[in-house]
This record gives sequence, C-alpha cells and structure tokens, in this order.
Amino acid sequence: MDDQAKKLRELAQRIREERGRESLIIDPIKKPEKILLDGSITPETKNQDSLIHRTNNTRIIAISSGKGGVGKSNLVVNLGIALAMRSKKVAILDADLGLANIDVLLGINPKYNLQHLVDGKKTVHEILLDGPHAIKVVPGGSGIPELANLSDDKQQKIIEDFVELDSEADIALIDTGAGISKNVIAFILAAREAIIITTPEPTAITDAYGLIKVITQRDIDVDMKIVVNMVSSEKEGQEIAGRIVIATRQFLNKRIEVLGYITSDGSVNASVRRQKPFILEYPGARASRCIKQIAASLDITNGDDMHLANRNGFRGFLSRLFER
Repeated sequence: MDDQAKKLRELAQRIREERGRESLIIDPIKKPEKILLDGSITPETKNQDSLIHRTNNTRIIAISSGKGGVGKSNLVVNLGIALAMRSKKVAILDADLGLANIDVLLGINPKYNLQHLVDGKKTVHEILLDGPHAIKVVPGGSGIPELANLSDDKQQKIIEDFVELDSEADIALIDTGAGISKNVIAFILAAREAIIITTPEPTAITDAYGLIKVITQRDIDVDMKIVVNMVSSEKEGQEIAGRIVIATRQFLNKRIEVLGYITSDGSVNASVRRQKPFILEYPGARASRCIKQIAASLDITNGDDMHLANRNGFRGFLSRLFER
C-alpha cells in the first residue's frame, strides 16, 4: 500500500509539473481544476476562478451590423449593463464614426473623447466616462480615422495607455459603424470576435450576410455570432437566424453561432427618448429579458483555446488594428 501511495503521489507531481508548463492563459469561464492524489481532475467552484486566472487580458468583442438602424448601439449599451449585472467588469468603446451616440443613449455628456487621446492631450483614464453598474465608456467621436495614421511612437503610447484598462475590464464591447467600410472591417478583424446584429427586414438580412462574407474572406477564423433584433416572436428570431447560419455554412464554409434574439418592445423606443437604457428603465420588459439571455449565453461562450491564446487584451487588439 505504501508503494502504491508513493507512485500515486509521484504521478500527481508529474501531472502538476506538466500542467505548469502549459500556457498561462486560462479560460476564466471554465471552472478551475485540481489534481487529486490519483492523478484525476475535478472541477472546483466558480468562486475560485480568480485563483487560476493568471492574466487580465480583456475579451474584446466588436458589435456591428450590415446596415444602420437595426439597434446596434442599443444592443451595446444594454448588453454591457446586463454583463455588468453578472459581475463582469465592462468597458465600451464608441467606434461608430458617423453616429457615435453611446453617450446619448446613456444620458451622459463627455467633456473629452478619443480625439484628445490621439492628440496626446489626455490619457485614456482622463477621457473615460462612468456608466450604470460601473461600466466604463470611451467616447470615440472623430478620433477613430486618425488611429491608422499615427506614428509608431504615438501608436505605442496609445497601446500602453489602453493596456491599463485590462485590469479594469473583463469584457470590452466595441460599437463599430455599420456596413463594410474600411474602419468597420478593421475593428472586427482586430477584435477577432464579433456580434453581428440584424432585423427581419430583407435588406438588413442581406447586408448582415454581406458583412459576414467580407470578414470571412479576409479571415475565416474570426469568431462571429448573430443576434436578430425586433422580431415578433421567438419562432421568427430562430427562423431568421437559422437562415443566416445555413447560408454562411453552405456558401462560405463558415460556422457562426446564434447568440439570441430581441423581441419588438415599445419600452425600447420609450427608453431611447428618455436617454435611459431599457434594461434599467423596464427590467421586466420582453426586450430586457432577451438581453439578459444574450448576456448569459455570451458569458458562457468564451471562444476556443486558439482565440484565448491569441486574444492578448487591449494590447493585442490595438496592435492588430494598427497593422491594418
């Protein structure tokens, strides 16, 4: 028995040493594991996740659409709050050059924006806005196009500035513009993960598919998810999402995930007029329940190991953005 116990201890030690040589980037969503004396592995409780999360690389997710007017920015704001309600630290970057309105939807008035950061007048912490449930907002405005034309020194300075947000955000939602402009594509490719939102309107579906096609042709490994907004029922949401999934698989050889749908709800327009997120103004509304379900799905969907290994938080995101 003593020899058997000794062999088991030696086996467990070898497994620990082998695992210690693995990547330090560990999926924070998966339950941590511990090695038993016999070398088997058992999951621990979620409360111990922080004990093994050795990096603070923020999960960067671009949220985009094939056309405007489909509720993209509303999704960004309310999804960010829903994730914060799930104890996630959330940052939002307003990168919609033409219609930067995250601050409007939140009823806040930015004194500074990304332009001041690009000009070297302010740091990222000085332009940050505080939103509901401790979410952080980086106002974009007219500073977006200049990012691609900065000198190497200025680009590096902005990278180092943004890297500090990795310790303050588990997830960053990038509100891109709509369509297939150079800026939109660049942000999605740099993020490596994207949520594409559409509505049942035929032109919106066609444009969403067009955006997915362009991204896939540029980089088939970008992780894309679909959300259908303004549906009359769950059945309609599933039907439209299913059509897009089948088309992308059949014609683009690309698998995309259905993240969820949002039903049409009068509380959404009412909240926009009041400049209040509908998930806070009408927490029991159908649209709010849908957003919470989407947040739950996103929370447990953390990408595959390759995406985790290549994520690298804000540093990786901005480095890829500047390269394009």
